[in-house]
Amino acid sequence: MGARLKKQALALSVALAIAIILSYAFASVFVYYPVIVNLSPVSPPIRFQPGSNAGSEDLGAGNTIDVSIGPDGASLTLTVHPTKQHNYYKDVSRIENTDSKAYYVTIRVITAASLPAGSEARLLIYNDPSGGSLVANVNLLSTGDTSVGAIPAGEVWRIDLYILIPEGLAVSTTSASLQLIYSPSSETPPTVPP
Repeated sequence: MGARLKKQALALSVALAIAIILSYAFASVFVYYPVIVNLSPVSPPIRFQPGSNAGSEDLGAGNTIDVSIGPDGASLTLTVHPTKQHNYYKDVSRIENTDSKAYYVTIRVITAASLPAGSEARLLIYNDPSGGSLVANVNLLSTGDTSVGAIPAGEVWRIDLYILIPEGLAVSTTSASLQLIYSPSSETPPTVPP
């Protein structure tokens, strides 16, 4: 009986010693190193510009193709008034690279628009204001990223909208929330915290 008690006492002593050592190892010690973050803001090298049809007449009495651009060209709000069937809004806005280097562009749909089944809503980007090739076809009815590619230095891209609303379906006002993300790097952009 004595040997068994000695083993239990030894095991208890070892467990207690380990607990004491671990409590010191996980003590709340904080060390503070100085870090300086220098911020040197620049003008936005990628800017929104109004397209040739910004402010033009739209469908419905008194409606226009409303294009609102922030004072620095770093934000864009588009308001259009589509009807049933196929609606194409050409050159409502533009994306301009004012820098001397290329930037990789991604369009992120954060909040999708809500339209009836069978509808389509797409933001189309072309690599030339007066024609060019389609470089992005962004579905505004689902969230996610669309990698557009690099906009070369000094280039201007055109933004069009395509909306299809099937006849006979009730529709109410809706909107999609997007981000135009650009970087000199081609890596996948992270999600920005709210």
